[in-house]
Amino acid sequence: MAVDVAVAGVVGVLAIAGYYAAEPTGSQRSQDAIGLVLILGSTGCLAFRRARVWPAVAGMLAFTIAFWVADYPSNFDIFTVLALYAAVAHGGPDRRLVWRRAAAANALLTLIALLGVLSPGEDLPPVALVGVVTVHLTASFVGEAVYDRARRMAELQARAERAETERELLARQAVLDERARIAREMHDVVAHGVSVMVVQAGAAERAIDTDPEAARRSLSNVQAVGRDALAEMRQLLGLLRHADHGADLQPQATLADVARVVDHAHHSGVSTELEVRGERPALPMGVDMAGFRVVQEALTNVIKHGGDGASARVTVTYGPTDVRIEVIDDGVGVSDAELSTTTGQGIVGMRERVELFGGELRAGPRPGGGFRVLALLPTQVPSTSAPVVGVR
Repeated sequence: MAVDVAVAGVVGVLAIAGYYAAEPTGSQRSQDAIGLVLILGSTGCLAFRRARVWPAVAGMLAFTIAFWVADYPSNFDIFTVLALYAAVAHGGPDRRLVWRRAAAANALLTLIALLGVLSPGEDLPPVALVGVVTVHLTASFVGEAVYDRARRMAELQARAERAETERELLARQAVLDERARIAREMHDVVAHGVSVMVVQAGAAERAIDTDPEAARRSLSNVQAVGRDALAEMRQLLGLLRHADHGADLQPQATLADVARVVDHAHHSGVSTELEVRGERPALPMGVDMAGFRVVQEALTNVIKHGGDGASARVTVTYGPTDVRIEVIDDGVGVSDAELSTTTGQGIVGMRERVELFGGELRAGPRPGGGFRVLALLPTQVPSTSAPVVGVR
């Protein structure tokens, strides 16, 4: 507003100077207070050309037309030009309405100029009519160009703000996804190893007095499982610490390593059998890792919840379009109610891994007792699947 007032002040001073510098010719009216009031009125309206566009435009046109009709002399007349410019440049987003009003104003000013040319008492040459029309149309089109540029700049700014907001949302989502991935990896690495170690330590404690050799074997298993879990933990932490430095880490376990986790479960007191059906195809790395984690988590749950004397059977079936992984046990397991209220990461992590590749996971108690986990993983990952960052 301060800028608009300043501009209006400069234009008003020049208009008043032109008003008093002009010499009346013919029947023109001499300068008086009414003419000065008309100029000051146009100047005041000019100060509001952006704050109150249409009232300001109407006021400038009204005062200027009154100035013309009164036939005051002037060497400075720009208010009609500024009025048409302001109407188009600041008239608002409804361009049809803006241009209808601008066209009406142009027609009115052209008519007044035409009457001045045709009036016997006026000495305006016909070329003056061409000049009036040209100047007013030019002011209108310049206003349109200014409006279009402002609109484009506003759109670019809004687009930049949206892009920044989307970038922040994507970055936040990426952090959440990475946290979830790390939680799954930590759970898979820690839960299985610690569960086996707890069971083996308990067996060693029970047998240390009656069967020292059995206790020694259990402690040896604790040591072996702890060493493996520690190695996997170091791999995971190494990836988190040195992801940008290309840390030289060993490949993560895949379905080809299922026998190892089956042996761990067997040594932990769960009689476990492994059956592999079909010819193993070349699987995507993420699918291969997810299949191994399903078996590992399922057997970990058997160790933790199956009870004494539980046995399990792992069946891996390689088909032409998918890999079928089934882990069943005859242990105590958990009920449907307990399963629905659990807050653990195990089954949730398995389901997230499987569904990430377009697969399906079913887990629940068996009708005759025990628990069943069934995972179906596609041998070819759809192109729309999200990329998976595995521990390498």
